[in-house]
Amino acid sequence: MTKINRLSRRAFLNTASQAAIGVGLASLPLNAFAQTNTNADGIYFPPPEDQGGWRRYDANGLSDIDAGKLMEAIRYHDQAQVSTSRGAALLIIHKGKLIGESYVTGSEGGPANWTAKTCNDMKSSTKSVFGTGAGVFLDEYSDQVNLESYLVGETKESSLIPQIWDQPITDARKKNIKVKHVLSMTSGHAGPEPWLGTGTRRHHPGFSGAYQMHEYCFGWWNFDGVAAHDTLLFEPGSDFMYSNFGMEQMALAIRNISGQGLGPYVYDKVLGPIGMPIGLRDNRYRDMPYSNGFELNFAEIPGWGVGGDTGCDAYGADGSASPYGINSIAGSTFRCTARDFARLAYLWLNEGRWMDQQLVPQSWLKLATSRYKRDDGSTPNGYGYSFWVMDNVADVPKDLFMSRGHNQNHSYIIPSMDLVVVRQGNDNRREVNGEQFQNALIQKIVAAIKS
Repeated sequence: MTKINRLSRRAFLNTASQAAIGVGLASLPLNAFAQTNTNADGIYFPPPEDQGGWRRYDANGLSDIDAGKLMEAIRYHDQAQVSTSRGAALLIIHKGKLIGESYVTGSEGGPANWTAKTCNDMKSSTKSVFGTGAGVFLDEYSDQVNLESYLVGETKESSLIPQIWDQPITDARKKNIKVKHVLSMTSGHAGPEPWLGTGTRRHHPGFSGAYQMHEYCFGWWNFDGVAAHDTLLFEPGSDFMYSNFGMEQMALAIRNISGQGLGPYVYDKVLGPIGMPIGLRDNRYRDMPYSNGFELNFAEIPGWGVGGDTGCDAYGADGSASPYGINSIAGSTFRCTARDFARLAYLWLNEGRWMDQQLVPQSWLKLATSRYKRDDGSTPNGYGYSFWVMDNVADVPKDLFMSRGHNQNHSYIIPSMDLVVVRQGNDNRREVNGEQFQNALIQKIVAAIKS
């Protein structure tokens, strides 16, 4: 197995930089070649960045945009403390046109000069990238697995993750976890993430093995003071708990069946065809300083972190060798530029189609971006399969759905308005109401688009 190159968590903690407001409204003329990059239905798709990328329009010249209100929305973003402190990026795409783009260099940290080429960890927006890959996987291997398949099941032979049977199952209810549960946050796993935990590591009584990522997800060990995974919080499917750990086990199932790690699988099936950088396939682990209050998460290169092998400390692992090898971290560590993440959001907007190729099943994205329906028919949570369903934001169309990540690393997709917004950041200050900022930003952008 090829050794994964790693970067030190201290390599990029150098200097805090001066605040600077970004470019605001897109002001360059339409790329000369952009009109030819359309599919059979006349829908525009951007070429890769090194071939021109997104076409840019001056919002002042568009009859369906109130340029003054759009500038007000961008100014709201750029001047917010969550942007000025440690940097941010904002991209607004309407009808395939880049009408707003802004980069803020933080006064307290973050990239020394945040630009269109700056990569940032999208944090839990990564879950939606994973969910996209999971949809492709379920379609490709539909003869072996579906949403009703048991992740663990009654025997090792029938389990999608037979590795969990190497020691006794820690909670009999784990045998009832289905694929649909881990993708909808209803598996019953606890939520807290230790990452660089400082407590004492302890094995579950009677258990042994490496203090590594998969072993942690299986519930074989835990940190003092951090919720363990030996026992589920509730019967699978009966409640909701936002958690990474069911998804991590699903990522292992994808590797077991496809023979590829999650990152390479998703790159080959989805990311490569939409023109995202080859570096995203390389899976270089970027160790972020979670023990540091700054929680900086930018990087010099794109990529998708991996965990579970020697030297990795994902979910508090101690760097010991694991017999289960590496796997991409399903719930976080996906690093890219705002422009490139907008490609993914645009793919979601277009229901999985890129040019004339259906990369992701349309039926999957429609299901994934709708509220998860429990067995009793209820839909109490605003979550689908790896996407947030935002059908209750005032003055915003009800079909808004999002990928959402810590530090306000979000994408907003409103199909009825043909609108995509991507926001990246490095700060999630507790004195700032994140939900209020998140909602106000999209409300202001929606208000700038005329009926």
